[in-house]
Amino acid sequence: MTPIELETRRRVTGLTSSEFARLFVTIERKIDGESAQWDASDVESWEIVGPPVTADQHIIDTLAAANEFVATLAQRLHRMITPADEDTVVTAFADDITFWADQPDLGGIPHALWNIAALQAVEWVRQETGVVCTIDTRPSIV
Repeated sequence: MTPIELETRRRVTGLTSSEFARLFVTIERKIDGESAQWDASDVESWEIVGPPVTADQHIIDTLAAANEFVATLAQRLHRMITPADEDTVVTAFADDITFWADQPDLGGIPHALWNIAALQAVEWVRQETGVVCTIDTRPSIV
């Protein structure tokens, strides 16, 4: 994977370098038998010089998992808010800690992925019915 391909794919998922690194470590706990210990500075460096060859497939798998998660969650949220009316509210999150406190089964998954799925679900409702749902951002607990 080239540096520009990695950066573009990461940005398309809506993740910061830090969120991507955290997601990567959450999904790919081991790389060649060793614990994955990467952070934002590693991702930023990969976007300049390219990722290590040993991580290439793992990065592709992580990006695919992020996209699959968003698609599945958007469908779930869409089912939950349908039928929708003008009073329908969908929750978004300002940070990971607040998100994980509200959705403990999703610990380690960046809140940005939830927010993207929420936006997608709201957009589907708008396209299908013309109803514009409200997105309410949960205040940070920290």
